Formats: sequence, structure tokens, C-alpha cells
Amino acid sequence: MKPALTYLDVVSRVKRQFNQPTAAYFVSGEYAMVKAAAANGWIDEHRAMMEALGSIRRAGADIIITYYARDAARALRTGRS
Repeated sequence: MKPALTYLDVVSRVKRQFNQPTAAYFVSGEYAMVKAAAANGWIDEHRAMMEALGSIRRAGADIIITYYARDAARALRTGRS
């Protein structure tokens, strides 16, 4: 499902109803929004990234497609979540 953040309720409902692997896409606009806010000093990019991806996972996504994939994998591997 895309965009993931604005459809968390749909991700959750699809996961519950079909009980199948569910994928969600953290679209480029959502990625750009976090990047821009971080560039302006309004948010901590790492924390915002992890919160956004975590919320998608909590909604029921088994797979998250995102431009943050490498950063998130690195953070999870090093325990910086």
C-alpha cells in the first residue's frame, strides 16, 4: 500500500482480514518530508525515520519499501533504534 503513513489504518485492516504478508511503501514524498524537516533543524532525522518505519510495522506491514532501507538496516544492526 502507498503512501504508507497516511494509510496505516488500511495496512492494519488488510493484515487482519487477509492474514498474508503485507507490504507498504514509504513513498518519496514522505521521505522528502522527513529530509526537509531535518535539514531545517525541526526534527531529528534518525528518530523521525525510526518512528515512521516503526509505525508502519506496528500497523502490520511485514515488508516496508523505503529510500531509508540502508539507514534503517544499519541502525537496527548496530542497535541504534
